[in-house]
Amino acid sequence: MDSALLIAGGRSERLGQPKQSLEIEGETLAARTAGVLAQVARRVTVVGPPGERPDWVPAGCGWVGDPLPHGGPLVGLVAGLAAVRGELVAVAPCDLPLLVPATYRALRRIAVDGDAAVATWEQPQPLVAVYWREAALAAAELLLAQGEHRAQRLLGELPHTLVERREVALNLNTPTDLERFRNRSGGESEFNSWSSVDQR
Repeated sequence: MDSALLIAGGRSERLGQPKQSLEIEGETLAARTAGVLAQVARRVTVVGPPGERPDWVPAGCGWVGDPLPHGGPLVGLVAGLAAVRGELVAVAPCDLPLLVPATYRALRRIAVDGDAAVATWEQPQPLVAVYWREAALAAAELLLAQGEHRAQRLLGELPHTLVERREVALNLNTPTDLERFRNRSGGESEFNSWSSVDQR
């Protein structure tokens, strides 16, 4: 794929600290996710808060500031899709520490004939997806024009296939989520039942 977008404009209010610069196993969450995307796309662009490029944006990544402060992920997605090129675009949020390149390789295999491919585990994750850029941009722009800012609504406007990927099961929204992730190697960790994340 030519392009990937890291959607990282959230305020992290429930977590109590910026997700983007949160250190996970020796690197920031933004750098960790950008590194995953860099293995499946030629160019990674970070979409974040309005203003100048923050220090937490990884070197080598492009930068796009949200046009609206705290406008939500759909606003960030539109800004990113409008700024990049290529037919297919991989998208990731900044709060899923278990994402791997295989996540996007699996999605890319499914994203054919104009259908987007969207990861799901218990519920769809519209920010873990491979989209056909022009179709997704047009649909997202239409939703924003109608006053809709929820990313989940995008799936109602696009043909898509859901792909089960258990690595999207944990996102870091709260201190409890962060504790679950950091304790995942402990004896009581729910992740011990996962022999490995599917690397195909």
